[in-house]
Amino acid sequence: MRFIACLSVALCVAPGAKASDQPKFSPAEQEVLNVSQARRDASNRRDVAASARYVAADCILSSDDGVLVTKAEYYQHMEKLPIEYDHSTNAREFVLSLHGDTAVINFRITTHEQFGDSDNMG
Repeated sequence: MRFIACLSVALCVAPGAKASDQPKFSPAEQEVLNVSQARRDASNRRDVAASARYVAADCILSSDDGVLVTKAEYYQHMEKLPIEYDHSTNAREFVLSLHGDTAVINFRITTHEQFGDSDNMG
């Protein structure tokens, strides 16, 4: 089964702009980025309940190879990962598009994955 490494999440918040190399975000834009980071942190801790609170029920996510995934499918996948699975992410180059009370965030992300104890992978 191919693991979902990247995703885009639409979050409900208020007005904003685009990010640059040295972004200066408005308070509303910073709130969007903070919520996005909190969701990623919860996901990295494998805290499905905490991560899912930040994602709208009708959210559609995109995998690294462009496959569309529903919120339910994504979290079903997350719950099935083996306990030995460990990963961390490095998100960067944020671009925000704000449409009324909806924010769309695009960003580059690097995911570092490890399955099990490297000493036992012999």
